[in-house]
Amino acid sequence: MKPATGKIVVVLLGLCLMTGLSGCGKKTRPVPPDTVMPAPITDLNYHLDEKGVALSWSYPRQTVQGERLPYRIEKFELLRAVIPVKDYCPDCPIPFGAPIEITAESGDKGRVFYQETLLRPNHRYVYRVRSKAGWFVSSDDSNTVSVVWDTPLLAPMNFRVEGGDRSITLYWQPPPGLLDGTLVSDPIRYQVFRSTDGELFTEMPGELIDGLIYADKGLRNSKNYWYKVRAMRLHAGTVAAGMSSPALGALPRDLMPPAPPQKVRAVATAEGVKIIWEMVAEPDLAGYRIYRRAGQGSTPELIGEVGGAGLSFLDAKPPRGRGVWYYSVTAFDQARPANESTHSMESLYSVE
Repeated sequence: MKPATGKIVVVLLGLCLMTGLSGCGKKTRPVPPDTVMPAPITDLNYHLDEKGVALSWSYPRQTVQGERLPYRIEKFELLRAVIPVKDYCPDCPIPFGAPIEITAESGDKGRVFYQETLLRPNHRYVYRVRSKAGWFVSSDDSNTVSVVWDTPLLAPMNFRVEGGDRSITLYWQPPPGLLDGTLVSDPIRYQVFRSTDGELFTEMPGELIDGLIYADKGLRNSKNYWYKVRAMRLHAGTVAAGMSSPALGALPRDLMPPAPPQKVRAVATAEGVKIIWEMVAEPDLAGYRIYRRAGQGSTPELIGEVGGAGLSFLDAKPPRGRGVWYYSVTAFDQARPANESTHSMESLYSVE
C-alpha cells in the first residue's frame, strides 16, 4: 500500500506543476512599464520665508507616454539632502537621505504643498520628489530645487504706504540686523507682496528691489490693496529670506480734476439770476458747483450745486441794491473725496 500511495502523490504533484505552468484563464500581453509609470514631476518649486521653506508641485495627471493615469496616486516620496554651505559641491553626487513619505489626499488633483521649518543656518537644502501608485509603480525623480537657509533678517522698519492716482507707493527703512541680533554688512534687497483681500499675498513680479521705495502702478482706483515687504540678504553667493513687515492697506484714488466749464453766462430773469454753462465731457463727472463773488470781494462764495446732467442754476436770492457781482462754475468728479476743477471764467452781473 505504501508504494501505491507514493505514486499517487507524485502524480498529483506533477499535475499541479503542469497546471501552474500553463496558467489559468486567458493569457494577456505583458504591460510595458511606460504605459503605467507616472510622468516625472517637472514643476517642483519653493518659497522661502522667515518660517522656513515651502515646497509645491503639481499633481501628476499622465503616464510617461502622455496617456491619462489609469489609477490614483497614493503617495509622494520627498528626497532631501542637508549639506553645510562650506561643504557643498555642485558637481558631486547629492547625498539624499531616506525618503519622506507624503500621503496624497483623496481626490486632490491640484497642487501639493509641503512646509519644512526648523532649518539649520548656513546649510543648503536640496529637494526632489517622485510619485507612487503602489509598491512597484513609481515615477522617476522630479526636477531639483536647492535653497540655502541662514538666520533671517528682521523685518524692514517704518513701513508705510500711500495711495495715489491708480497707484500706491511703499516706503520702508532697512532692518536693524538678524533675528539673533547680529549686525550685517552684506547687501540687502527687498521683495514686495500684494493682496487684494488682506489674506492671500503673492510676490510681485520682477527682480528684487535695490532701494527703499516701490511704486505699484496701473491699479484700480477706489479698490483696497494690502502689502508686505521682506528683506533679502545676499550672502556668499546666495539669497536668504528675512522676516516680513506687518501688512498695510491703501486705497488708490482719482486725483485728476475735471476741466472747468466753458461759456458761463449770468442772465437776469423774473425769478432771479440764471447761470448757464456748457457741458463738461468727463466720464466720471458728478456735478457742478456755482459760486458768486461781490465786485469788491476776493473770495467766491458757494451758492449752489447741481448734478452732472444740469447745465443751469437759478440764483433766486441775488444781492439787493446797486452793485456788481461775478458768477463762476466748477465741475467735480465721482472720486471720494471729489476732485474739483478750477473756476470757470467769471460772468459779470450788475444792477444799476
